[in-house]
Amino acid sequence: MDKGTRIIVSIGSNFNAKENITLAKRKLAFMLGNDTVFTKEMWTDPIGIESEKFINCICFSTTKHTLSQITKAFKQLEKRCERSKKNDLMNRITLDIDILMYGETKLHIDDWNRDYIKTLMNDYENNKELFIIDKTL
Repeated sequence: MDKGTRIIVSIGSNFNAKENITLAKRKLAFMLGNDTVFTKEMWTDPIGIESEKFINCICFSTTKHTLSQITKAFKQLEKRCERSKKNDLMNRITLDIDILMYGETKLHIDDWNRDYIKTLMNDYENNKELFIIDKTL
């Protein structure tokens, strides 16, 4: 049975971070389905802006949607969490969802070199058996 296309997604927030990350995880689990898992959440220093620390995590799942469809859905979720140009200009990143991989295609190439992405990816790759789907989301 075809589960769809493998997808890896990074999630970050520096404003109402805990609430926005929790909401994003709930919505992503609903949108992407039963095989969705998340890494631990990790506090990180901002990159390229002056702001509060970020909470980041990575989502692993599959989707039957096209890259265009899933990108559009993620942008709508960001807006639901009040992501806007105005907030961005004030360095308030309420929610940032980036698709790191869609199928065999790597996206956001520079992000793959970030220490927190490497750490979270290694944690997942080395402990896959510990990643179970959290049905309480």
